[in-house]
Amino acid sequence: MSVSSWRFGRACGLLLAFGLSMGVAPGVVSDAEAAVREGSSVTTVAEADPEQTALARAAASGEPVEIAEARTEYSTTDANPDGSFTLKQSTAPQRVRAGDGSWQAVDTTLVRRPDGSIGPRAAVVDLAFSGGGSRSMIRLGSRQSSVSLDWPGELPEPAISGATATYAEVMTGVDLELTATAEGYRQILVVKSAEAAASSALEKVTLSVDGDGLQVVSGAGGGLRAIDANGNTVFNGPAGQMWDSAGDQAAARLTRVAAEEPQDPTGEGDPTQPGAGDATAVLPVNVAEGTVSIAPDLDLLRGAETVYPVRIDPPVGLGISERSVISSDGDRWWQFNGEYGVGLCGSADGYYCGNGYKNRMLFEMAPTQLSGKYVLDATFRAHETWSFNCDPHWVDLERTDNMSEGTRWPGPKDLDQMGDKWVSNGRGDNCTPSQPEVPPADWTAGVYAAGARFCLSRDLVSSGVT
Repeated sequence: MSVSSWRFGRACGLLLAFGLSMGVAPGVVSDAEAAVREGSSVTTVAEADPEQTALARAAASGEPVEIAEARTEYSTTDANPDGSFTLKQSTAPQRVRAGDGSWQAVDTTLVRRPDGSIGPRAAVVDLAFSGGGSRSMIRLGSRQSSVSLDWPGELPEPAISGATATYAEVMTGVDLELTATAEGYRQILVVKSAEAAASSALEKVTLSVDGDGLQVVSGAGGGLRAIDANGNTVFNGPAGQMWDSAGDQAAARLTRVAAEEPQDPTGEGDPTQPGAGDATAVLPVNVAEGTVSIAPDLDLLRGAETVYPVRIDPPVGLGISERSVISSDGDRWWQFNGEYGVGLCGSADGYYCGNGYKNRMLFEMAPTQLSGKYVLDATFRAHETWSFNCDPHWVDLERTDNMSEGTRWPGPKDLDQMGDKWVSNGRGDNCTPSQPEVPPADWTAGVYAAGARFCLSRDLVSSGVT
């Protein structure tokens, strides 16, 4: 659900420190380090081995030095003065490589391109939406391959707002919204009325699909995957999801009852995801030769208690790393953006949210840079932005079996507990003077609920992190 009781920034990640056999041992001066200390040129060393050059500079300065050649959209690597290295890896992209090789901030704001298509200013993927007409509705590409999806018919010219392009009336009473993300897109059909929902065209929505170097196949849990010639997943997405607007009508979003303290700590939520109180349904994606299709839940689409608009969404994204929030009430937010809660969403100090559901956050990373390395230690960090009150609760970090785009509550099997913390953060000035000192954010800054849990896929451990 897009509104929850505890919120976390999306820059959750892993900080890894590892040693290399070729690293400069503490107290040992290598030839490269000596050259730096004596003011000699290290051009030859830099060309031969950026890691050794960075180690030499770190030893000479006493400060960590980033290995620029090792930087990626998701990670940075620093050489440390003691001869070790530190890998910082996030589950969401932190930067994008521009066409000239430079790095720039992620920016999913849509712009019109000279070829007539529409795409984000700066994303990890090569993404293009239709500018209208009969051209491909969506083209999603990586460096070597791409997949395209086509709408059955011509599309109107879209209206653009931020990261979303809205194609009005693609069916009578139905809009199509395409939203760019840093790693993919969200495709939402907005059914605006009961009259529109009665159309037989909505009983099955079929798109044609074509892969350039990729084959689209069925994925986990009713989702889909685009795989390359070696069987590697390049893009993937979970089963579709649909939801109505009951939460908006019932004002079921997290609300402060006391009028003297009006505050919505959760913000506006994510309009591309179901909110608290919305009726939801899961829609498996059917993959056939040259097509993908979904069949909306007709009881929800046309139910007597359905509140319009109804939104139908099958998301697709890049399969580099995965993250998801899963809820005990059946909802899930795969590759979530923004901030979502973890733990028990119940009531406290006059606040309430929903029916007492629980959320868990799942993260899966593949730190391939650690292959063959000896890991000294690892730190997981997450940032809490809000909580019900100042009472601390236990928060657990668990190592689990693998997750996938199909993972739902209760999530993968727990393998072992990697850590826990008894922490409290509160909601800022509203807790003064009882607000306790915010604890250091080792692997988490704290959450307010019994049973709060972060989970890391066992893929991380199989890469050498223990």
